[in-house]
Amino acid sequence: MDKKINIFLNNKINCITKKYSLIIGLNPSKGARSPTLWNKVYKNLKINCKMYPADISKKNLSKFIEEIKKDKNFVGSAVTMPYKEDIICYIDEVHLSAKKIKSINTIVKKNNKLIGYNTDYLACKKTLNKFKKRNKILILGAGGVGKSAILSVAEVFKKAKIFIYNRNYQKLLKFTSNLKNNNIKILKNF
Repeated sequence: MDKKINIFLNNKINCITKKYSLIIGLNPSKGARSPTLWNKVYKNLKINCKMYPADISKKNLSKFIEEIKKDKNFVGSAVTMPYKEDIICYIDEVHLSAKKIKSINTIVKKNNKLIGYNTDYLACKKTLNKFKKRNKILILGAGGVGKSAILSVAEVFKKAKIFIYNRNYQKLLKFTSNLKNNNIKILKNF
């Protein structure tokens, strides 16, 4: 394991563990549930890996990403607020859906490259594919998961009329204009 990363994480990483994953954010050590959940999964599946919270300041984000790229023991990461958008510019490759949403919540290291995904989109699309054809769909909200839902719905139900309401009309208008979908109608009042 790279000593620089261990120092970044205040020497939290157990050097006996060969592989590790992270949850990157401003302060995930103050309550993120991912490490507890993933460490149980790793243990139950007998995977020699451990997840750690990585409290990273914005000024250290780019340097930290460069360090984990070089670390052969780093396998991947969850990304939490406020870096889901900021971190994109430091990742080697970003899945097309995550580019459209402009947000990633998962990083996977593959062939010494960091690849960013938006798993909210992937899960939403998989779930929507189980539904039969829909003619009208209403989506409330366009936050992180809301954007994932909007993109998923637009791709799965191409011919449906999609009505969307968000408290911030301009933010929603900006996001949906990039989708180039004539079936989307933004509601000003709800």
